[in-house]
Amino acid sequence: MTAEVYVSGFGVFSAFGFGPEALNDGVFSGTPAFRPVTRFDVSHCRTGRAATYQGTGTGPAPGTADVAVACARQAIEMAGRPATAALPVVLATKLRAPSVEPESPAELTERVADELGLGRPRRTFVNACCAAANAIIHGAQMIRTGVSSAALVGGAFVVDRQAFSLFDAAQALAADGQLRPFDQDRQGVVLGDGGAMLLLESAESLRARGAVPLARLAGWAMTDDAFHVAQPHPEGSGVAAAVTQALHRAGIGPDELTYVNAHGTGTALNDTTEAAGLHTALGPYTKEVFVSGTKSTTGHALEAGGALEAVITLLAMRSSVLPPTAALRRPDTRNPLRHVSVPQEADVPYALSLNSSVGGVNSAILMARA
Repeated sequence: MTAEVYVSGFGVFSAFGFGPEALNDGVFSGTPAFRPVTRFDVSHCRTGRAATYQGTGTGPAPGTADVAVACARQAIEMAGRPATAALPVVLATKLRAPSVEPESPAELTERVADELGLGRPRRTFVNACCAAANAIIHGAQMIRTGVSSAALVGGAFVVDRQAFSLFDAAQALAADGQLRPFDQDRQGVVLGDGGAMLLLESAESLRARGAVPLARLAGWAMTDDAFHVAQPHPEGSGVAAAVTQALHRAGIGPDELTYVNAHGTGTALNDTTEAAGLHTALGPYTKEVFVSGTKSTTGHALEAGGALEAVITLLAMRSSVLPPTAALRRPDTRNPLRHVSVPQEADVPYALSLNSSVGGVNSAILMARA
């Protein structure tokens, strides 16, 4: 018998700040966090803007490990469950060049776990934009199969010179400094600081300590369309498969889905294929399902994006308010979606967080009311 998986706590960070209140003020109001980059020189780059955390305006930006530890502590405190040596951690983080950062991703995970006094296994995901979503899914599978009764999962990313320069060299950054998912006038990606850690638990673990869950992870899926090393399948086959499999695992049909937090990078290839995949998976119900791309406010947090957006999706479900796609003026007309362009009140029994990455990798996490 497999165990059901619940979220009992979370911690979250973005350019808006730490904690869910900061997301409410920014993401859920549709206010982008994009501003001039000051933490390193961008004078030679295509754009000089990103969604970067300003803090108090003094001192250096928090490091990746700082973000992961802070979010983990938020999650543990919210859940009311002590951090123990029996609690495994699954962390998504950036794959760094040794010349830039001597500490490997696995070593960073070890440092975070040691600082928090966590146990094993300690696992690390680095597969770009799906890394944090895959970390969440891996932790959920550990609980569902009885490997562990709980797991601390998520990811952390802070905009740095290496990532910014790589995206600039690829001419992937939006020259106008705005990330506009599904808009015909989009110009590309804008990077953003981000991180989130979620405490996942089995029903038995929650009952044993009399805790109340925030949401249930009803279904999930990881797929790969195996089409191209960088480009997604033009018909969005991998996206469609991920959505379909997540719904199937949950035992629901597309008619029961209310909201999708899309990957929505503001690039033509991603947006068009993602929309096509949603049409394939949802069929005639596509016109009924609300869709928004919250990278339009937070920026693209790369390896941490899936965790940040999973928390945003959870908050949308619990508040019955859907976050908008900011600056959406001229939506794509091919494979049209039911876009959320202003904050929208809606009853949300089921919500999906969707991510895609290079190599045709896709992930879908379906949340349900607890």
